[in-house]
Amino acid sequence: MMQAMLPGPIEPMKARLGDPGKGVAWNFEVKWDGYRAIAFCSGGLKLQGRRLNEIGADFPEIKPLGSDSRARGLVLDGELVVVDEDGRPDFQLMQSRRERQLEAHFMIFDLLWADGTDLRPMPYLERRARLEALGLTGPTWSVPERLAGELNEVLEATAALGLEGVVAKDPDSPYVSGRRTNYWLKVKHVKRQEFVIGGWLPGKGHRSGSLGSLLVGYYDGNSELRLAGRVGTGMGDELLAELFATLSASARVDSPFVAEDAASIPRGAGWCEPELVIEVRFTEWTREGRLRNPVFVGIRPDKSPREVVREEPA
Repeated sequence: MMQAMLPGPIEPMKARLGDPGKGVAWNFEVKWDGYRAIAFCSGGLKLQGRRLNEIGADFPEIKPLGSDSRARGLVLDGELVVVDEDGRPDFQLMQSRRERQLEAHFMIFDLLWADGTDLRPMPYLERRARLEALGLTGPTWSVPERLAGELNEVLEATAALGLEGVVAKDPDSPYVSGRRTNYWLKVKHVKRQEFVIGGWLPGKGHRSGSLGSLLVGYYDGNSELRLAGRVGTGMGDELLAELFATLSASARVDSPFVAEDAASIPRGAGWCEPELVIEVRFTEWTREGRLRNPVFVGIRPDKSPREVVREEPA
């Protein structure tokens, strides 16, 4: 059987943190807590990660999607998640899925290519209608329903279910690859975002000889790494040891943070190349631009350090 001709790598469209205002008939979807992926289905499956890398080998359970006759010749955008015993996406379970022998599920939310045609210029509502009409349901993939109701109603419903938040999508919007626009706005129940590790403070007491806290930051408009704060909770001893070994292997003699921020870091800090991205939960930003009550959530190998910026409401 001949394989369908599909395009090359496609950069995913990104959502901006914001408050969906009136004047737009927003469509709402669940904000899934996992790894972004684009599936190229041509009789086989190519699964592309957020960084345009091939990740299919890490998720063999999704491979049968490529041979599903309903998916042939399609390019699908979605999120890979692992759910807990109550059916809620759990990012920490995603991180430990190999050790626990857990399968991921591909939540498909957009149709980018079909029948040799690029559908990205088409309005979201038309792409979504075509996607839903395909009936793409399998053992490890599905097309979740859109959320019905006004913003306050869908936020209340998703909060009650323990979900991360919602994404509001403009029904008339095209799919804009590789960019954050006001066409897609994400609304989170708890503040969470990615940060780049630029160093660490040594541990004390039972953490002596390991990490005490991580020094994390984000890139500003001048492409300089700004300090966001220290993250010292949410990590067990085993993870701390793994992170210490990883960061030590990329150690450097000077701080990667801008000079004015580095000056506020206590003496004795260790520095590393800003290569590893983590996700952090926190309550708010302080007036000084630091994280209040930050907690480690997980490592984000799917995120490029250079795309990590301070998320601000649109």
